[in-house]
Amino acid sequence: MARARAVDRRLYLLIEIAARRLSRAADARLRETAGVTAAQAAVLFLLIRRGERRMGAIGDTLSLNPPAVTGLVDRMAKAGLVTKATAAGDRRGAVVALTPAGRAAAARADEVLKALNAALEERLGEDAADALHAALTAIAAGEHDET
Repeated sequence: MARARAVDRRLYLLIEIAARRLSRAADARLRETAGVTAAQAAVLFLLIRRGERRMGAIGDTLSLNPPAVTGLVDRMAKAGLVTKATAAGDRRGAVVALTPAGRAAAARADEVLKALNAALEERLGEDAADALHAALTAIAAGEHDET
């Protein structure tokens, strides 16, 4: 049973505001240092960790709709970060793979995000950072979805 609170915390709104602020800050630093956006960095990290992926798998993993994935990947291909090829055996699907330039951008982006994460943990403190990590991991995994 939920505890009664004097003030409605409006957790969703606070998460949304915090996410936008963090995203803008990360995006600016990533563009300046790694030459990629936060969304592009997410695709690069996915491809580094899991290898080439179909467009639909990228969208599923990053919670993006098909038009968003298409635009994102097309911009990345134009920038030389990824290649996009017709899937073998299924001409309707496209497979996305990293280029050497994409690997280099991912390495630079990884350093930027490590620094941002360290700054956040320092600002929050270890216990609060651990609690926040656990809560956001559960939400991202869909453990608290309403059915």
